[in-house]
Amino acid sequence: MIGIFRKRKEVKIIHRYINERVAVFIDGGNMFHATNALKLKINYRRLVEILRKDRWLLRAYFYTGIPSGDLPKEVREQLRRQQGFLNELQNAGIKVKTIPLKKTPEGYIEKGIDILIATDMISLAYKDAYDTAILVSGDSDFIPVVEKVQEIGKRVENASFKKTSSYELRKVCDEFVLLDNIKHRFTTPLIPPKKEEEKSFVQKMKEFLKNIFGVKR
Repeated sequence: MIGIFRKRKEVKIIHRYINERVAVFIDGGNMFHATNALKLKINYRRLVEILRKDRWLLRAYFYTGIPSGDLPKEVREQLRRQQGFLNELQNAGIKVKTIPLKKTPEGYIEKGIDILIATDMISLAYKDAYDTAILVSGDSDFIPVVEKVQEIGKRVENASFKKTSSYELRKVCDEFVLLDNIKHRFTTPLIPPKKEEEKSFVQKMKEFLKNIFGVKR
């Protein structure tokens, strides 16, 4: 009897377009901070395929900042590795968009990426290039952008790791995917687990005798 007074869990109704077209917008900096903390490496091609599901993909975009100008040796080496990674994304069919990093006394910082993503999301929405935008970021600064895209008549899905996810952003989007729950499908550990050291013959014999006869040697 008491059960009828329990508060029912709200179920979010998800509406989809017929022959739905999607575009994926990946905030590289936001994803880097999340995966760096979790010690994971992302297969972005696989991630895009998971998020698009069986829908028609316009394009996946990856946004990041790169250092420029007169760079110290260690930064040049970092840039070389970054460029190799960005080339891999391009070869995987993901369009890379970059802006120069701002140099400060504390180091290089990323400025303007959110504006670049917002511009593309809204511009492509106005051009009716997609039905649903998939925003891969947890940055709450995107809330006004999401609402504007929705006003144009488009859906916005959000995907992010819990580490860098904004509750307010998740709430305003039409659908949310917590990447932590499916990370085994598109990530690998940055530091491979240590292999168990080979046991000596004597150790193996001790364990064998203990398990079979309960004998200690």
